[in-house]
This record gives sequence, C-alpha cells and structure tokens, in this order.
Amino acid sequence: MSEVMFINLLPHLYFVSGEQGGRFPYSNGLLIEGDKRVLVDTGFGPSRRKKILQKGRVDIIINTHFHLDHAYGNKYFPEAEIWAHAYDAPPIRSLNKFMAYSGYGELSAFPNPEYFPDGPTNQIVHRELKDGEVLKFGEISLKVIHTPGHTQGHIALLEPQSSLLFSGDIDLSSFGPWYGNALSDLEAFVDSINRLIDLKPKVIVTSHEGIISDNITERLKSYAEMINQRDETILRHLQIPSGMSDLLDKKIIFKRYPEPQKVYRFFEQTMLEKHLQRLAKQGKIIMNPNGKYKAYA
Repeated sequence: MSEVMFINLLPHLYFVSGEQGGRFPYSNGLLIEGDKRVLVDTGFGPSRRKKILQKGRVDIIINTHFHLDHAYGNKYFPEAEIWAHAYDAPPIRSLNKFMAYSGYGELSAFPNPEYFPDGPTNQIVHRELKDGEVLKFGEISLKVIHTPGHTQGHIALLEPQSSLLFSGDIDLSSFGPWYGNALSDLEAFVDSINRLIDLKPKVIVTSHEGIISDNITERLKSYAEMINQRDETILRHLQIPSGMSDLLDKKIIFKRYPEPQKVYRFFEQTMLEKHLQRLAKQGKIIMNPNGKYKAYA
C-alpha cells in the first residue's frame, strides 16, 4: 500500500490519510485487513477509495457519526454493512432526519454539491452500536466509546491492547470543538473529552489532525479549555448589549466566513446560541427586553 495514503498502525490495522491532509470536506479513517475488511468512516476521498477497492470488497463500514465528511463515501462500497451508534443511525437512514438533526431546515446552500454531489442519500444501517461493546475482527478488537456532543451518536473506538484510540471529530484541531448542529451539545462535548482523558490513550488518531502520540492528555485538556475561552470572549463582547446579528458580525468562533457565507454564519449562530444558553444558566448574562444580551457587571 502507498506509504502516504496508508500507514500501518498495528498488524492488520491501517491509518487511511484523507485527501488534503484530512481537512474538510475530507477526513481520515481506519482500514482493518483481517478476517473481514473493515473501514472506519469513508470520507478520505476518491483516490483512497480506488486503492481500497482494488484490493477487494469491503465487508463492514463503521461510521463514527453521520456527518457527510465521514459517511458520504459509504455509497461507494455498496456490498458493505453499515454500523453506527443508535443515536446517529436515523440521519444516515433518512435525508429528512439528516436535515432535522443538523438543523439546516431551509438552508438550501448546504450540503454543498461541490463537495457532496447529490447530497446525502438514504442508507441502510445494519447494526446499531452501543457504548462499551467490543467489536472483534480477527486479531483486532475495537471498543465502542460513546462520545456525544459533536453529534448525539458520535463514537470513538479504542483498541484495548495497544491503547490506540480513534477519536473521530474530537480532533484536537487548532479550531477547537465544533458543535454547530441543532442536536450538538456543548456540555456533553466537554464530558466526552474528559472521558477520553480518563482512558489515558497512548496514541490518538483523529479524523482531521492525524496521528498524535505526544502530550495527549495536555492536548485534550487544552482542546476542552477552548470552550471556556469562547465563553470569556463572548462575555467581553457583551459588556455592551448586543443582539445575535451583532455577535455574528464579530466572527467570534469562525474568525472568517468562507463561501458559502450563510452556511458558516449558520454554524456560528448555532454555536453562539449554545454558549449563550450556558452563560444564561450560569447567571452570567441577561437578555434585555429589546432582545439584546448583556453580561452582568
């Protein structure tokens, strides 16, 4: 196998490097070459798909969650069974559920046809995964770790013997945690990061940042801390009463809005709303009668 596209992590277990370094609209994945051929996510791009299919059929796809940069490629492996956590199975099975779980509604500019031609498709999910179950594929075993927050049914996968962890979109990226869907949950995201810290993995493989083997605990803690840092940034801006449109113009989370801008404004607004809800619950902000938010002095 190509050294660039595929890295041997363990006997029979390979890291599949996504195109463009695994950056959106692509993601990294795993390939198991055992008694079954198994893929973890399918968002690595067409050049990787071609190489994998040249070696034969894929038997099983495990989706860490339903997002298109992880599950759109499922349709190119029609003989494979699809496995996903029970909470993320509905938006894989149904376009309507996909839109509802995402919260896109009338946001017709997304999914972007340039990245995902024909958009999401209704697919059969053959097996619904549960937290703690161990999936055995010959010499490779993967323990399902339910890590909600990014999505309700997001999972990580732990190879217990080597303490190698595939953490999906708990990705340790410089951007930080992403919770821009309707059913994303900020508090659950923090709890999930802390759960991964408690596992003390020796190697962590992420969907968008690749293979990490140094300072893992510290990097996970810093990643979680970015949520608190966003809280503090929002509070500073709310020293002056501000409405949602005011906050969106400040680009607090995304820093800039790539095209299509209304999609990224939607993501920004969804994430800001989750912060505002948390800050209000903590008694740190109030909403004025005119609909503007204000930090307590």
